Amino acid sequence: MKILEWSDTQLKFHITESENSCGCEWWTATDVDLTDYDKIVLEMRYKNGVVEYVWEIVNEWTDESNSNVVFTIYGDATEWRVGLMSCDIWWVKDNAKIRFNEHTINWEVLPSIVIPSWDVNS
Repeated sequence: MKILEWSDTQLKFHITESENSCGCEWWTATDVDLTDYDKIVLEMRYKNGVVEYVWEIVNEWTDESNSNVVFTIYGDATEWRVGLMSCDIWWVKDNAKIRFNEHTINWEVLPSIVIPSWDVNS
């Protein structure tokens, strides 16, 4: 996935949880209830620093699935950030920070295309 520099975007994740039952076979529990956690943190590591976005559980009685989390990233957060980055999602509960995803996801931020303004005389 690629994110444009200076662009507003939303990243939506559907969280699932893998567990080892009886030590012999892997199974996946879907629709993990994120309201069990204090907050979900999206950590993006760029060449020029680390940016964290925090998604706090506000209302568990929404129409959306409790296993969906949406991060809204505004253009000022991606300003001058161009090139590869890596991303992790963490859940935080009782001051413990544990990574949701099993492997780091690689991302890329692209320079945005600037459209020149036009002056129109009436």
